[in-house]
Parts: sequence; structure tokens; C-alpha cells
Amino acid sequence: MENKKIDVIIPLTYTAFVRNIMLNRLFVVITIFLLGCSRDIPADPMCRTSILYTETKPSAAACLIKSNFQLLVIKNHDDDGWNLPTHKQQKLISPQCTAHQAVWETTGLNVEVGKLLFTAPNQTQYFECKLTDDFSSQLQVFPVPSWAQRKTSKISLINPFDTEQDHWVNVINLIQLREVYNQIE
Repeated sequence: MENKKIDVIIPLTYTAFVRNIMLNRLFVVITIFLLGCSRDIPADPMCRTSILYTETKPSAAACLIKSNFQLLVIKNHDDDGWNLPTHKQQKLISPQCTAHQAVWETTGLNVEVGKLLFTAPNQTQYFECKLTDDFSSQLQVFPVPSWAQRKTSKISLINPFDTEQDHWVNVINLIQLREVYNQIE
């Protein structure tokens, strides 16, 4: 038996040709839409806590971060004063994870949330938070991540004892803030 090669020519009709072009173009448009319109904020890192307070119910939360013997603060575009990384109450999320998310979304820093320092009259819970990498603890100036630039205009380290009440947003109790600042390791 001889091996015979059989060539089959399948004619491509004009309709099939146009359909293939349209499907390719649709695929390109969908790919651009999905990748081009995705959010530029990285996925939230896993919530990191040193102690989990299971008895606390969801509430607004904030982080006090001490670095180089100074307090990490932010300034929002809408505010003239300093503020702490704070996030409103989220359903089914612990206050510690809410505080962690507040720091991540406003500064891009992945902190470890520690002990509860105090609860403000408006029920916002303030936690001690620590920078967990050596690089961040050596910074004096913190760049604002691209995803946070719509809200956050500046990230700084300040001494809270060198500020006055009018340097802060209205909800901060400066006397209480200074007291707990001295408790942070």
C-alpha cells in the first residue's frame, strides 16, 4: 500500500470570513474593556491582627501608627486638618479588620493591628497598629498610592504634642490622642 496524501480544500465563504473578523474584534473589545477598566487598587491584603477581639461588634475604626517616635497621619483633600487612617463601619467585619483596611486604602501600608486603645464617644474604635516591614519604618516621607490619591492628599509623620486642636479634623480628641500615643510602644 502506498501512502497517499490527500489534500482537502475547504472553501471559506465570505460570510464565514466576515463572522471570524467580527468575533476577533469582539474578543479584542471585551479584553480591553475587562483589563482596561479594572480597578487600579491592588486586592486588599489579609487582615493582620496580633490579638483578635471577638467580643467587639462591627464599628468604625482607626489606627494609631507610631514610627520613628512620631505619629503617622493623613490629610484628605476635603479637610484642612490632620486625620488618622479611619474607615466607617462595615457589616460583618471586625473593627480590627476595618482599621487594617483603612490604613491599606489610605496609605498602602500593610500593618498589624494590635490592642484596642480606646473607643470614642461616636463609637469609633482606635487601635495600636504597627508597621511590619523594615523599609516602611525607615521612611520619613510616605508617597500617596495612586489608588488613594482621590481621597488622600498627604501622608506624614508628626509629633502630636507639637500640634493644636485646630490642626486636626473635628472628630479627633487631641488630649485623649496624646494620652494613648504615650502608651504605644
